[in-house]
Amino acid sequence: MQINIQLLPAVGASHGYWEIMDFNEFLMWHSPRLSSCLNYCLQFPPIHILNEELLSGGRDMGMSGGAYWKAFQITEDEYITIKEEMLTDPKYNLNYDEELAELNILKKWCSKVLTKYNSRKREQSS
Repeated sequence: MQINIQLLPAVGASHGYWEIMDFNEFLMWHSPRLSSCLNYCLQFPPIHILNEELLSGGRDMGMSGGAYWKAFQITEDEYITIKEEMLTDPKYNLNYDEELAELNILKKWCSKVLTKYNSRKREQSS
């Protein structure tokens, strides 16, 4: 699966550029609100959280760049395929927390993931 996204630069007044990329790579590196949960906490989102992000159409993250795309959602079958690919591919090293799947708002899910799986927090408590 591929996605066409407008990548915004990290700094400066530019409209960025459009790029067609693999959906998994988009999710891992360019999804404005989910990439930190995937990259740093290694957690894959439930379908309703992923669709909330996809339906947003993206966002400008200020000095952190951002991305825009045409809002859409994925089906249950597409989700199962993407989830299976990303959870079994060693380059992503992702996990899925069933307990957190009950959270039904993206902001709450991300907050709980960052609280529970933040590697810096775990290092400090050791």
